Amino acid sequence: MAANATVPPPHSKRVEAWIHSVLNPVMESLRREQWLLQSGNLSWRAYSRSFEYLQPIREYVDGSQLPNLEDFLDDPENAGFAERFREHDETLAKLEGANKLFVERLTNWTPFSEAIREAYQGYVAEPHGRDLAASTMNPDTLASFVAEYLVNNVVDLQEHYLLYGFWSQNRDRFRSLLKAGTLPNEHESLVHSTSQFSRVSSSLFDELKKHRRHLCVTFDIPAAPLNTSVA
Repeated sequence: MAANATVPPPHSKRVEAWIHSVLNPVMESLRREQWLLQSGNLSWRAYSRSFEYLQPIREYVDGSQLPNLEDFLDDPENAGFAERFREHDETLAKLEGANKLFVERLTNWTPFSEAIREAYQGYVAEPHGRDLAASTMNPDTLASFVAEYLVNNVVDLQEHYLLYGFWSQNRDRFRSLLKAGTLPNEHESLVHSTSQFSRVSSSLFDELKKHRRHLCVTFDIPAAPLNTSVA
């Protein structure tokens, strides 16, 4: 009997907490990761120099529910997920490092800086470039935004964006710099790291989905909280 003393009982509130406050938000965040990665969007932001929607697993759990995350990882019923979460976070850290190196190399590369300056001067000299000319944007700050769009594989911007016209007019020129293989090592490393992270993220989602099913069936708990409110 002692060997089974720690096995949660049917309808366990602890297991319910694992499912609803840990697995569900983590799985939803991993779904978002996959949606972004499938389109090549790393959600990197120039202003913060970080990914907005690719985060360590701990960040996907509400702060008030972190004790449930710790309990989930500590319980033998969930063996192996501490290592899988660590793999996700370590692979993400490698992707962050590859992206940082790529952006630094790109924004300090003379042909890129020259292309930004020429495109900026040509655009603001045209009537439709007046808004950009009147803004605080300059070639130096513009380079960071172009780097963001390249990292995130942006094709089109919405029309309300200040850089909508500039990007539409010049995106092929900037994208061609990468296609020409002018930054082979840094760009290839970023592509490889992105692919590796995508595989880890997808695999983790599949494992969590399977494990959630196991917990739901074994302990007779719904996969999501029941809506008991009266209309």
